[in-house]
Amino acid sequence: MISDINVQRAKDNQNLTDMEKKHVPVIEAPVEVTAGEPFEVKVTIGDIAHVMEEDHYIQWVELHINGDFVGKKELKPTDGKAEAVFTVVGTEDMISAREIMNCRIHGFGVCGTCGTRSAIVILRAVESCNVHGLWEGSAGIEITSAISKPGKKCRWGPEL
Repeated sequence: MISDINVQRAKDNQNLTDMEKKHVPVIEAPVEVTAGEPFEVKVTIGDIAHVMEEDHYIQWVELHINGDFVGKKELKPTDGKAEAVFTVVGTEDMISAREIMNCRIHGFGVCGTCGTRSAIVILRAVESCNVHGLWEGSAGIEITSAISKPGKKCRWGPEL
């Protein structure tokens, strides 16, 4: 796991600096997934494409879900694009770990009306630029239980 001490993050996601626009990983993932079902996550380095030249390039990209390591892709200057695609699987355990959080409607992590279990989890991408060091980007996705009862889905709070 990467030490958070050396990782740079955007100071204000709504107003990125030129350096941040070229280095903060951008995560593309579904908004909602079902536990146990694989899904793809694409990580592209920067809102503005990062150069991939011999003297300045992205060395690697790592992806984590809720702190669990998913994978790492090594990159070379000849790759052309600073991006990586990972296959991820959310688990029922990730939902269970969040059940103590609050549902806006029912006050707990299982809907009392339909039995739906769901949790917002964090995807965290870290990249290494050979010139500008480590950079991080993150995004939340919702994992819904595959074993929940049918019914209307609750609106979960952002604090999950």
